[in-house]
Amino acid sequence: MTNKCVEFVNPNNLPVEKLTLSVSNDGVVQNIKALDPYWVANRKFPLYERPPAGSNIVLGAVDAWIMKMEIYLADLKCLLALPHHRFWSTVLYHTSCMDALVSFLQEASPPYMPPHEKKDVQKLYEEIRRLVLIIFSRLITNKESKICWMSKEYMGTLIYDRFIFTVPVIWDICLTYGVDNAQHVARLLDAVFRLQPQYERDTAAAIAFVKEAFKFIILQVNKDYDSDEPLNLPETFKGFSEIRRPSSSAKDKLTFDVLQDLVIHILDTAVTLRIFIETYPKAVDIYRKTNLILSIVQLYEYGIPKLYERLGEAGPGAEHTGPGAGQTGQGAGQTGQGAGQAEAHLELARAELIDILREMLAVYKNNIFSGEGSISGHVEDFLSLVLDALSEKLLIRDYHLCYPLHDDLEVLRQAYPDIDTVKTDFILQAIYSNLEEPLPDDILTNNASTLTNGHLGTIDDAQPGPATDNEIPNNIREESLISEVKDILPHLGDGFILKCLQHYGFNAERVINSLLEDNLAEPLRALDRSLPIIPEDVVDQKFLETGIQRLNVFDGDEFDIMTRDDVDLSRVHVGKRRHKYRDLAHMLDDKTDVKSRQDIYSKYNIVCDDVAMYSDEYDDTYDVEAEAEVPDADPDEARRPFVTPRVLAQRPETESEEEEEEVTQKEQEAASASRNRLDFCVNPEEVRARREAGYQARRGGAGRGTRPQPPRNTDVVGRAKGQGQDKEVLANRERKEKHKSSRANHNRRQGAQFKRSRGMLPS
Repeated sequence: MTNKCVEFVNPNNLPVEKLTLSVSNDGVVQNIKALDPYWVANRKFPLYERPPAGSNIVLGAVDAWIMKMEIYLADLKCLLALPHHRFWSTVLYHTSCMDALVSFLQEASPPYMPPHEKKDVQKLYEEIRRLVLIIFSRLITNKESKICWMSKEYMGTLIYDRFIFTVPVIWDICLTYGVDNAQHVARLLDAVFRLQPQYERDTAAAIAFVKEAFKFIILQVNKDYDSDEPLNLPETFKGFSEIRRPSSSAKDKLTFDVLQDLVIHILDTAVTLRIFIETYPKAVDIYRKTNLILSIVQLYEYGIPKLYERLGEAGPGAEHTGPGAGQTGQGAGQTGQGAGQAEAHLELARAELIDILREMLAVYKNNIFSGEGSISGHVEDFLSLVLDALSEKLLIRDYHLCYPLHDDLEVLRQAYPDIDTVKTDFILQAIYSNLEEPLPDDILTNNASTLTNGHLGTIDDAQPGPATDNEIPNNIREESLISEVKDILPHLGDGFILKCLQHYGFNAERVINSLLEDNLAEPLRALDRSLPIIPEDVVDQKFLETGIQRLNVFDGDEFDIMTRDDVDLSRVHVGKRRHKYRDLAHMLDDKTDVKSRQDIYSKYNIVCDDVAMYSDEYDDTYDVEAEAEVPDADPDEARRPFVTPRVLAQRPETESEEEEEEVTQKEQEAASASRNRLDFCVNPEEVRARREAGYQARRGGAGRGTRPQPPRNTDVVGRAKGQGQDKEVLANRERKEKHKSSRANHNRRQGAQFKRSRGMLPS
């Protein structure tokens, strides 16, 4: 084709998605985009096939496979040798290019399978395996040179929308290359998830499908398994090869081929999930959000033991019964024909499930030691993950036998001294109770009681009674212990927690363990868990001490001297309490504040008490001459005695209000008497003032020019019935009803007298 001879030119260093190349065909120049079907390589790209293996190999099958795979290998080399724009055009627009690459990932031998017995077959397989990894690495490389590059945004959209990378493809890469190329796979996965964050959402959906598949497998081998949720697999899902949906009828006998496919599927899934979390540690957040560890724990508890039983029922020499059986899982065709090899694969699957938990915990430990993020948050996540694994016994027991948890917890205590010791002690007690081994004395941080068969051993032999004076804590200590328990169990009432603390000798750790294990003593089980603290009644306490029963509404209050020795006498007033002020006028006449500021004013000479006093009515014309005539006068002698104003005069504090009233009345009488005695006649000005006041009073106003008050509204009719009445109308009706006896026909004697006075009635 002529397009092979076109020279790639990119003078402006444009990305490949925006680049256009000029092509000349028979003198006709065409502008073609760099990513176009025009640049697709002319290759067939056949699908990959698994090499034949086993004792029943057909003659010439190996040679035929080698011939086909050499063509497959040549196509891979050709694809890698293409220029950047032609490589991407072939991947995007060739109908079988990606299918050929994905077929190898689907048919490649898993890491737990031995290599092929023939060296030339294994050598060809390894070469193909290497080139496929290089091709997928090139697919996430956005820049190969200065002129051959693609923008990251476009590449992220391209690999996601064109399904170049999917979650099954990513997991197959982990399974095929994760064991011996862990670092390379880690960089590849990090680049994929960084280019397109939507793969995290797809991974969560894939893990949800894995959880349902685990539940599907448990239902196949354990008909007694009672799941909290029904199976959520799509109706189109018929099963894995010969693994069919469990029927609702009687138990179906599983053949050895079905059991072997179950084992291989568990093993493939476990290895894939373990390598994925190992090469991409950020996946631990996805695992936690989807609660994958709970599904693994249930599979380990209810599925794997039943698989051992079914494999034992099939017999150690059981063989394949159906044509093509055992060829659905990756490497299932190379699994042997006996139950012994199936059990070996099941043992390996158990180890991989345990390693999944170990890798998840390792992510949190690495974050704690490296100081990345919140250390307390990582420690809490570590303990929460272990507590999730404690939901069943088998997985955490086998994990502790392989990787002792007390070593990890001790390292965490050293790295983070504020670790929750209640949770760590509970984890260790639960583990050792499952192992049926005695708990070491120095392994716990708190002196909590040991567990027996996973439950806290309570001291039921000793009768709980009142503690001694040294053992009973004070109120602050009780509140501290209650807060410690409520930090773990905030829904409990303070009174209920206090009852539990009293029963267990104020040991908060024992109370928490008993509540978490639901192993409370019998006297505490009947109590209301939301019970508040009810304070003791001092009257009842006094009755218990003295035997004297008092019935009074004021018993036990703050002034009860019979039950209290610390009565505040300053709050007790004997006799009738008088208010400070009689009325508003008395309050306004109070000059206490003014008197208290007299010293302040005197310091600034605002209050004059010397000769500086000056009066406008005083004639000082001849003061200078008078002073000159008296040469012996003392300059410091005051001209006239100083009189302290009444406002500023200090009065004795003991003077009562009655004395004040008497003094005021006497002064008024003295003033009037002196006026009557000295005045020759009444002051005309006072007469005019009294007349004016009377005139204004008759007019109804307080000053000249004011209008008289309008007549009072006496309407009692109001509006029509049903429209409501004003308050004023209702008040007038009530006033009329109240005073109707003083007028109208209700006082006929007065009316008769009035008529007689006018001559209208005979006398």
